[in-house]
Amino acid sequence: MSRPVHCHGLSKAKGCSHIAATNFTKLFPASDCPGVTLNESEAAILGGPGGVMHDFDGESPDSPIPAGYTFFAQFIDHDITLDTTSKLRGTPKTDEEISALPNIRSPSLDMDCVYGFGPEASPHIYDPDRPGRIVLGKQGQDLARSPDGTALIGDPRNDENIFVSQMQLMFQKFHNRMYEVRHPEFEKAQEETRFHYQWLVLFDFLKRLCDRDVYRFAVHNLYNGQSPKFYKKDAHGRLAMPVEFSVGAYRVGHTMVRSVYAANHMNTDIELFDLDRFGTSGFTEIPPELVVDWRYLLPVEDCVTPRFCKGIDALLADEIQNLPVVPSNNPNDRALAFRNLMRGNSLSLPSGQQVADKLRDAGYPVGCEMKAEHFKSLHGWDRLEQLDTDRAEHLANHTPLFLYILHESKVCNDGSRLGPTGSAILLEVFCGMLEYCHSFVNPDKFWQPDGCVSKERLGWWSDKYKDSFNVEKLIEEDDYFPFELADVVRFVEAEQ
Repeated sequence: MSRPVHCHGLSKAKGCSHIAATNFTKLFPASDCPGVTLNESEAAILGGPGGVMHDFDGESPDSPIPAGYTFFAQFIDHDITLDTTSKLRGTPKTDEEISALPNIRSPSLDMDCVYGFGPEASPHIYDPDRPGRIVLGKQGQDLARSPDGTALIGDPRNDENIFVSQMQLMFQKFHNRMYEVRHPEFEKAQEETRFHYQWLVLFDFLKRLCDRDVYRFAVHNLYNGQSPKFYKKDAHGRLAMPVEFSVGAYRVGHTMVRSVYAANHMNTDIELFDLDRFGTSGFTEIPPELVVDWRYLLPVEDCVTPRFCKGIDALLADEIQNLPVVPSNNPNDRALAFRNLMRGNSLSLPSGQQVADKLRDAGYPVGCEMKAEHFKSLHGWDRLEQLDTDRAEHLANHTPLFLYILHESKVCNDGSRLGPTGSAILLEVFCGMLEYCHSFVNPDKFWQPDGCVSKERLGWWSDKYKDSFNVEKLIEEDDYFPFELADVVRFVEAEQ
């Protein structure tokens, strides 16, 4: 068997005039929005162990978003962004230096983490005995692996924990089943799989996650042919990855992480990084007792209530404030909130207040205005004031983007959804990907999910979704999900 490829995503994204290995960029140039400087002591008070952002006692409540979407968010992230060169510490970079950083992914929602370079260039991903299909592991319960246990997939990060590994497997199975029962021609099955995935990103994941007013504004603009306000192709026609997205707003998934998850009915309370007792800690074969039953993480069956994501607020679970996978003796380095703040500092991210003002001026409905008092009231903020009163006041008025976006979600949407500023950044970038690249909205905005995959095949379709794929209802109605991630589970498991 051929060895897996460890340098991924260099194939051309169909319909885009950019190569997957592009660069990072700024949505808001430093000339308009200078970066917030944050020293290590301040970052430790805010994001270090026991800091302002550490949910040590599990105080953050659940959100209404099923827990499986945390790992779908991770799957999406691995599809569109990979930074292997920027540093956690160092002098904050200029805009020019940021634009020279390579993004070793394709910001086009093309699922190259599933397809790699395609059957000819990435044959290790495909089933040699069943052309057109992606190779699976033992009994279809795990990813295919090399003799040393390495997963044969387009991005090794999708094997870093059991849940994202099983999410990868689910989309591999989705392609195979689409090929076998709907489109027995590889490129058509691939395109349809990508279009369904892109639909899930826009009309399922983002709809659940984002501020409702901002979501309606941005998606109406997309369907009315209006380009994003800030996210554009560069002078060479390439689509770069904004650091305000990759290092700021999209890290919202970190606050949604639970300390404990249910994998299946036998293992309903397992810690994400405490899997050694099962003989696995990521990047290894998944034992049968940890095969994920998605009913515990997604609304697959009415009679099984899934676990939910944690609320979207400025608190990160204890489990990820002491990461065991970080090779450092410095406890701050093992705290994910600290790492995010320091990376934001090194990449010169602007303050949340500056970004909110820019978005508001561009027409986004950012009606919930954050005040300095909102940040001063955070538990532990007084430690900043004890360190330096003037700096604490400055940071309350010029708040690091990552912290601003998370606390805005709590203040403006009670933690049930992302706040307006974070939502606008996400929708700027995702709508740009869908508009500028080959997607289900470009060139045909009226593409619809396959009726054999969506709820159209279910008996209660006529009651809950009688208007089929009504775009206005898709955008406007909170509970209208004619095709959602749980439908992928149902479609895939129908073959079993």
